[in-house]
Amino acid sequence: MTAFKHSAADTRLLTATGDGLVGDNRLAVSEARLTTESAGVLQVQGTGGAPARSVAVRLLPAPGVPADVVVAPAALVQEHRLTPDEGWELVSADALTPAVLELELPSGPSLDEATAILREAPLLCGHVFAHGSEALPDAWVDASGTLFRVRQALDHGGQVLRGLLRIGAETRLTLFAPGGRSGVDIVVLADCSGSMSIDDIPAAARDEGKWLGRLRSGSAGSTISRMNALKDALGSMIDARTRYDGVGTRFALVRFDHDQEPVFPARWGMKEVADAHSVQQLRGAVSLLDFRQSGTDIGRALHKAGELLHRYGVPGNDRLVVLVSDGAHFAPLPEERSGESLSGTQDPVSLMEDLHSGLDIRLHAVGISDDSLFDRWWQAQRHRPGWTPQAHESMVPNHRMLGELVAVAGGDRQRIGGLDVLEEYFAELGSGVVRAVGRPARPRLPRLQLTSRELAAGPRRATSDPRQRRTWEAAVEEALIAYSRVCEASRARLGYQLLRSSPPDDFARLRRQCADRADFTAWLSVTYQVFNERLHAPLRRPRKDPAVLDLPALSMPFWDGRMAQLHELRNFYHHDRDMEERAEHNRIAGVIIQKHTGSYAPPESDADAWRALQLGLVRDLAALLNEAHSILDAAPGPDPVPAVPEGTAAGGARIKSQGYD
Repeated sequence: MTAFKHSAADTRLLTATGDGLVGDNRLAVSEARLTTESAGVLQVQGTGGAPARSVAVRLLPAPGVPADVVVAPAALVQEHRLTPDEGWELVSADALTPAVLELELPSGPSLDEATAILREAPLLCGHVFAHGSEALPDAWVDASGTLFRVRQALDHGGQVLRGLLRIGAETRLTLFAPGGRSGVDIVVLADCSGSMSIDDIPAAARDEGKWLGRLRSGSAGSTISRMNALKDALGSMIDARTRYDGVGTRFALVRFDHDQEPVFPARWGMKEVADAHSVQQLRGAVSLLDFRQSGTDIGRALHKAGELLHRYGVPGNDRLVVLVSDGAHFAPLPEERSGESLSGTQDPVSLMEDLHSGLDIRLHAVGISDDSLFDRWWQAQRHRPGWTPQAHESMVPNHRMLGELVAVAGGDRQRIGGLDVLEEYFAELGSGVVRAVGRPARPRLPRLQLTSRELAAGPRRATSDPRQRRTWEAAVEEALIAYSRVCEASRARLGYQLLRSSPPDDFARLRRQCADRADFTAWLSVTYQVFNERLHAPLRRPRKDPAVLDLPALSMPFWDGRMAQLHELRNFYHHDRDMEERAEHNRIAGVIIQKHTGSYAPPESDADAWRALQLGLVRDLAALLNEAHSILDAAPGPDPVPAVPEGTAAGGARIKSQGYD
């Protein structure tokens, strides 16, 4: 990787908006400084006592970008309050490439629609993100404008990856749909061969109410059998699945060795687990699972699972086989991939491939135990008669075939390990369904939005166009005239002013055009005081019921978002908040700024941009006040207060004072 480093001390930071090469967390840099695209880290100094931040970015060399220029998305600059002239550093960094990346189905699109979005997204391959650290918030991946939350990233061995990650061309994408939004028909094939009796699974201490409660006081060195670990994990699945109603899921549990036998339901078929009675039936069926001293026929078990899903599944539901086995008894077949000693001539891998292509059945493989767990247990058996250093192959876990089955069945999950791995997998299976998406599309990078002239010129400076000055003065004058008319009309129609009087100095400061961000911030403070802080209190914050107003029609101009612009921008420029709240305010403020200037984060010295923001806000205020005046002008005046004879109680209509709550 080419060494790369930029900082505010030696680099001009330009911003870009709209669709193009620069967007999300993609930054454009000079081809002279970076020859191929790279992961990177943008380090931003904290201000006002806030801690420094590190932002994962994707660095893209682009033709025409000068060696001393970095082009960043305006939204990213605005979100992190990045100052172009100080407080930032950009460096390239190594990133890990996940073998599997699991994303969560967002609200809005269906499972099919979201799958299509991910498959077709042109910028997903190469995307850089940080994930897995306690200090980092949830990671999100932008696929063609749709945000997907990252659930987990795994390496080729199924281990969780953390840190700086980059989606590669060979990364397998999967999509998790919560149970409340998806239906899935599940056949669990439970290996009940003799090797499942081996007690090489460490047992953690159990809480009251947990399955296998007898282990709640177990020591750190105690173990349970592979079969009991499976039963415990199935209990976790039942607990999770019962939290989701109305998703049309049917379920079957099948025990297999050299033969197959239905466990739930009691006869061949599938049954929806939707009420307390069916849940209790499933729990009882799980408790009856036990091993037998026999071999296995995985091919016939897969065939039976395919038959159940085809005959009894719900149309439109996902179809899933969950194969749970320790892999023991699997032995290579001559000139074939790998397999188990089969009772027939079927090849389980070829059979699963046919089930996936012909019936759209997917497979998850859950491997119980692993080499390290078994070796630890086997060494502890040294004192037993007949012990040998090399255990018989029928006892040793072997997950090679499980991996091959997963590969031909859509590339879905393969999990291998002990009780914690089993419980985690089955709890997730109970709460939703995972669909294989495939590998990301070949990247198609768009062009850089900035022209060569914009790249060379850098930030715009103030103009001295007299027409701009006249436009500004006319807009301010219109807003102040509307202000006076609203005050007069509200006194006549409501008996009090909607806007309390302001000192003459405030109006003088309102008329000043700004030259940079500091000037705009000062102007905003005055404008907020005149038009918001001195506004009649019930009108300041939108409410669900306009009836709280003396003239409900006034809610339309004051609550449609134009007045709220002042409130949001003031919060953005003047208030420090926690990270979650700040991010939301940053987003809202960015939309307002972009609406009036075309940029989410104008450079501090770009006078034209700050003046455009001023002008846009003042024009909105003028239009709002003119609409309010029309509403007031059409409203009837207050009822007159009748004379009250001396010594009697006051009656008639009440004219409100100018007090504010």
